[in-house]
Amino acid sequence: MKNNRNLMISSIGATTFLCVSLLMMTGCNRVEEGATFGAGIGALAGQAIGGNTEATLIGAGVGALLGGAIGNDQQKSSQQYRNADGSYTTRRSTTRKVLNPDGTYTTVGQETTVSEQTQDGYVGLP
Repeated sequence: MKNNRNLMISSIGATTFLCVSLLMMTGCNRVEEGATFGAGIGALAGQAIGGNTEATLIGAGVGALLGGAIGNDQQKSSQQYRNADGSYTTRRSTTRKVLNPDGTYTTVGQETTVSEQTQDGYVGLP
């Protein structure tokens, strides 16, 4: 009976922590979001692999660096501009690469998608 109560309390605590963490991230950009998620995943992986505090901290640090780098790349590929009339223009560039049999990459082309958000809706979405 006591084990069920402890499990329920820890589940409620974990759920509350997760909800508060997600709520705090509402104002973050992609770099900060990537670093946060990367640190969390890295900490879990470090604990699973090493099983001690040092491995958890190393995993969190490595995860934060990798997550921040991925978030930075995503943020660079999508840029949003505010127009004079209050609408927003989003410009997203994607570079396509092909993996060659010898292990090198060949850039096939770059595609730029432009969409505008006005009060009436969106224009230019694919």
